[in-house]
Amino acid sequence: MTAARTFDAAARALALYLEAGWQVSPKLLPLAVPDDDAWSNARTAVTEGALLLPEAARVESSGDASRFYLACAAHAAAHLTWSTQPFERGKLTPLQIALAGTIEDARVERLAMRRFPGLRRWWRPYHTTGPDSARTASALIARLARALFDPEYSDSDGWVGKGRRLFEEAFARTSGADASISRHIGNLLGNDLGQMRVQFNAKTYVQEAAYRDDNVFLWVAEPQPVAPAPADANDARSVATNAVPSGGGEMREDEPEPTQAGAVAVSVARYREWDYLIRRYRNDWCRVETLRAAAAHATFAASHASALQEQRMRGSLRAARRRMRAGTTRAHEGDAIDLDACIAARVEARRGLQPDLKPFFVANWRARPHPVAVLLDLSASSGFSGTMNGALALGRVLGRALGADAWPFAMYGFHSDGRQRVRFHVFKPFDEPWSESTEAALRAAQPGLSTRFGAALRHLATQLTPEMHDDMRASVIVVSDGEPFDVDSFDPRYLREDMRCALRELAAQRIDCVCLSLDPASTGVAAEMFGRTRAAVVGGEDGAADALRRVLAFTS
Repeated sequence: MTAARTFDAAARALALYLEAGWQVSPKLLPLAVPDDDAWSNARTAVTEGALLLPEAARVESSGDASRFYLACAAHAAAHLTWSTQPFERGKLTPLQIALAGTIEDARVERLAMRRFPGLRRWWRPYHTTGPDSARTASALIARLARALFDPEYSDSDGWVGKGRRLFEEAFARTSGADASISRHIGNLLGNDLGQMRVQFNAKTYVQEAAYRDDNVFLWVAEPQPVAPAPADANDARSVATNAVPSGGGEMREDEPEPTQAGAVAVSVARYREWDYLIRRYRNDWCRVETLRAAAAHATFAASHASALQEQRMRGSLRAARRRMRAGTTRAHEGDAIDLDACIAARVEARRGLQPDLKPFFVANWRARPHPVAVLLDLSASSGFSGTMNGALALGRVLGRALGADAWPFAMYGFHSDGRQRVRFHVFKPFDEPWSESTEAALRAAQPGLSTRFGAALRHLATQLTPEMHDDMRASVIVVSDGEPFDVDSFDPRYLREDMRCALRELAAQRIDCVCLSLDPASTGVAAEMFGRTRAAVVGGEDGAADALRRVLAFTS
């Protein structure tokens, strides 16, 4: 049987097993192994939405291959079930990271075998390193892994004995529910090996047990540098606002990291994310960096077409103003009965006076601007499709229109590089006026990276505090194709479901979200996400005002 047929046959059974036994449905993908020499280093890769399994097992029969794949899948499912909080690398050495992963493997496997005792038979054949092996770092870690897995295994090495004792005490103390014990014990044991001067080569190290994964899933992804465009070499979108996250966000003021062109994010928050496969939130799952555009003083003259578009946009915004009750007056005819007036008239009549009965009240209404936040999609897909310049231009015109009529509004942009690096750019906060500096920052913006909508929307909600719209609903105008995507998500439905959940969360906070798209091909996606009446395609410059009027009409 060929490698591909072996994997395909196993994948069908694995999907049923994972769904029935673990209530998870990751996509199963083959991990290509170029040759037999590379097979010994091939390990399963675990992500939030997919499992990448080695496409060929160096085994003698298809039955052995099926058992190998089941062992891999069960171990990965244990991680997906109990390794829900990624570890920060901090100042850990590669040796300490490897040891923390080994401890975490033992923790989740212990919990899995508590639920399914038969898993021990699947995993035991892959632990073979014994007490007579060489005292290298790889061999000692393999002996520790076997000691933590097999209670009958005996090893006289003091370091292995210490690791087993620390793990058993911590597991008993926490009932195995606290993942932080893995990082803590890995740190201690790594220090001990360092003092023993045991050599460790992180580039060649792999776990002995071939069914275990590469443990990349356990760690917060290290941010990758993103090169700025040449024209934006001095762009320093760096100073973050002092937003206080809600709905699962945790502010971390002490985590500045370098970003584009030396800019520094001085405000970082974490937010939960909805996982439709397990039907629950993953707490503190997304890391959002808030960045602020540096001051710029370039002067730009608006074109005649831009001025005309701004004028039409102002008309659309005026039509969308909310009518708020400014007061009431008593009258002989009106909208509703005024009970206080009726009671007062009855009291005067009982006193023998002639009452001036005006038993109705008429409400006085006036149009009032409501808070508006504009959110621009700054992802690479927008730039590659040729719509980003149009989106930024639309943002500038929309900002001038909102500023001219004294609307309380803010303008933001976002893009992402995986769940651990969602960038939220503040072009104009609510408490600052629209200025040429803001327009200059928008002109300097360059598209890049991906589109993780859920984290961006949850972070935006923290900028719209309840005090801003306590007596009315606020609006969010999203300029995007409405299609969520990120590099670490292989399941296209995963981010869409989280985006729907985030939009429902904002609606519960009395925040209405609408979408303006410059891409006609995205009409269906945007309507699916935001609602048919709250998404519209901008058909050229003249169509922006009409599209804005259509989507805002259903939020007034």
